[in-house]
Amino acid sequence: MSMITNYLMLYLKRLLLLIILIPSSNQIFCASFPILPEIQVYHTVGSRGSNYSTGGLGVSIHLYDEQNEPGRYLHLLALSIPEKTFGWKVRIGDVFLGEDGHGLELGVHDKWGAASEKGASLSIRKIKWPKVFSGNSHLGEGTSDILHLGWSWISGKPILLVWLMGLDVSSIDLPHDRILELEISLGMRTSF
Repeated sequence: MSMITNYLMLYLKRLLLLIILIPSSNQIFCASFPILPEIQVYHTVGSRGSNYSTGGLGVSIHLYDEQNEPGRYLHLLALSIPEKTFGWKVRIGDVFLGEDGHGLELGVHDKWGAASEKGASLSIRKIKWPKVFSGNSHLGEGTSDILHLGWSWISGKPILLVWLMGLDVSSIDLPHDRILELEISLGMRTSF
């Protein structure tokens, strides 16, 4: 656990350093490829019983804008899944978490202009569940590979938050079983 936590903290420190150093040292790079911080929080419910919340922290790199077309961003997020959500134990398939989960997300998202203020994303997520339990029995660790299809929209002015909705296809590999699950998620992210 401590090795994973150290790795995640090292990743977050390097990410913060990247966010600070690149914009301050290279104006040409930032004008062409601005790097923006991104924070996401969302809750996911699955068809095979999964029920968990996720927080994501990372960066979005603006790739390009086309005239009258959406802007395209590449994003990389470090994901954290708490062991409990609102006091209830997190469930993955038919097992419960005994320790916080963590993972990474890599994807692209498009942001349409001011006319519709909507967007769409496609990403892959890799999540590790360090300790899973069935009743009082510790089963080991599990992983999830997730294909995420997302939509976002903005409501109200001034814009502080962007709402997210996602439809995910998750392959969950547990110590005793491998399941395929459809998941629906709802959440928010930072506006940029």
